[in-house]
Amino acid sequence: MSAFCLVHGSTQNSTGWDLLIPELLRLGHEAVRMDLPNDPAASATRYADLIAEAIPADVLDVTVVTHSASGLFLPLVPSRRRVRRLVFLAAVLPQIGASLLDQFKANPSMLNPDWIGKNPVDDDQIAREFLFHDCSPETATWALTTRRLTNARQAIVEICPLERWPAVPCTYILCTGDRTIQPDWSRQAARERLGCEALELPGGHCPHVSRPRELAEMLAAIR
Repeated sequence: MSAFCLVHGSTQNSTGWDLLIPELLRLGHEAVRMDLPNDPAASATRYADLIAEAIPADVLDVTVVTHSASGLFLPLVPSRRRVRRLVFLAAVLPQIGASLLDQFKANPSMLNPDWIGKNPVDDDQIAREFLFHDCSPETATWALTTRRLTNARQAIVEICPLERWPAVPCTYILCTGDRTIQPDWSRQAARERLGCEALELPGGHCPHVSRPRELAEMLAAIR
C-alpha cells in the first residue's frame, strides 16, 4: 500500500481529484489532497512549504503528485518532507537558473499557442475546449464546478530557487492529446531534467477527470 498526496494545478481546486481518489482507494492505497492558496505574492518555496505541511506526519511512504503549474513547486518538497517519489502529471518543470517565464520566452513551443492568454476559470467554453474536451458531457459539466484560480505569479516570474534536483525518484506522465502543455516539450524536458522517459496516457490535460481509473492504475504500477 502506498499513500499519494495530490496537488492541484492553477485552474482547479482540490475537488478536481474527486474521481481519482476512489480509484486509488479501490486499489488499496491512501490519498490526501490539499488546496493551494490563490496568492500572487507567494514564492515557490512558500507553496512547497504548504504541500509538505499537508502530508500527515504519520504517513511515511508518500508519493507526491502535482498537476500542471504545480510542477514548479514539487522538486522543493523533499527538502521539507521525506517522500518516496515525485510525479509530474501533465506538468511544467522548473529549470535551475531560470524562471518559468524565462523558459517560455526561450521556447514558446512548450505551450499550445491557442491556449496562451485563455482563461478557463471564467469561460466555460474555453474550459471544455482545452481542459475537459475528452470528458463525457456529464463529467465535463461536473468538472466546471471544480475550477478555481491559483495565481502563482511570483513563482512564475522568480528565478527557480532549486539549486540541484533532489535525489528522489521522479516520474513524468504526459497526455498525448494535451491542449495546454505540448507533449513534445514534456517528452524532451522529462529526459533532460528528470532523466526518464515520460509515461504516456491518451487524452487531454486532466486525466484525473477524464480517465481516473486508467490514471490510478498507472500511479499504482509505478515503482
